[in-house]
Amino acid sequence: MLERISRKEFVEWGQRKIGLLLRTYAGKEEDIPRRLEMVKEAVDTSFRAKVDDRQVIWRVDVLIPSDKRYKDCDCGKTAEILREKFNAGNGFYVTEVQAGDNFCSIINDGLMIQARHGMDYSLIMSSEVFPYMNSEVMTAIIDAACNGARAIGIAINELTQSIMEGRIANTFALWHIDSLMGVGGFDLRAAKPMMAETGTYLDNGVKPYVLQGVEEMIPLVRMVRKFGPCIAPLMPRGEGIQQYVVPTDPAALAVHMTKMGTKMQRQTAFLNSVGCDIDFLKNAGIMPEYKQ
Repeated sequence: MLERISRKEFVEWGQRKIGLLLRTYAGKEEDIPRRLEMVKEAVDTSFRAKVDDRQVIWRVDVLIPSDKRYKDCDCGKTAEILREKFNAGNGFYVTEVQAGDNFCSIINDGLMIQARHGMDYSLIMSSEVFPYMNSEVMTAIIDAACNGARAIGIAINELTQSIMEGRIANTFALWHIDSLMGVGGFDLRAAKPMMAETGTYLDNGVKPYVLQGVEEMIPLVRMVRKFGPCIAPLMPRGEGIQQYVVPTDPAALAVHMTKMGTKMQRQTAFLNSVGCDIDFLKNAGIMPEYKQ
């Protein structure tokens, strides 16, 4: 287990540092203003969410998938505009990831960047969940890290049961970087295929979905096998709006629904690939004080 430290040592003395990892891209130039606004909201929210009146995010890295071999990649202009708008540097950085998918490869690159610059933990979030981020949630996350947790997840509405059973999601998750990279980071078996037709498809009765994503499953299993119970699932807390913002664009909404509809199937498939069933993380991975 990680050495337990006090919140004062973590927050006030800076003995452990958290970096925020964001992923964004604009496939078309006209999408850039919306992406800029989402990044701005994310950064503003992260700096407002103080713990004991102190900011706890030491560094923000915005990662832009730019590998043209993938359908989901940037138009090529978002990074430059982000850097200009946010005066990149001094805690805010933009990286175009030129090779790899936007599920696994891009996060692994981000983890290495943050570790190289002295971060102990990476907070991975999607733009849709920033209504969940407040001082109460960040205090609970840091308390769990102080208690030795290596993977901490906030149970967003649509995934509450899954997350509370230990299957935390990069929609809102804190990872101890050394522990995660020590088991190989996010396994590329869960990467997005370059061409959709080369992927393995799951049928949820609505629309087939590629076996991809849920990249958290394999490293979670490996961390539990190496370190023992080290997962802390947490419920949202505090005042304010706390709900997942479902996409309103029809095409994005269709993808969202098929993604949610195959979530457990995909989790089960990747857990099975490393010799576990769907209950392994719940039974063997959750720290005793965080079991429900």
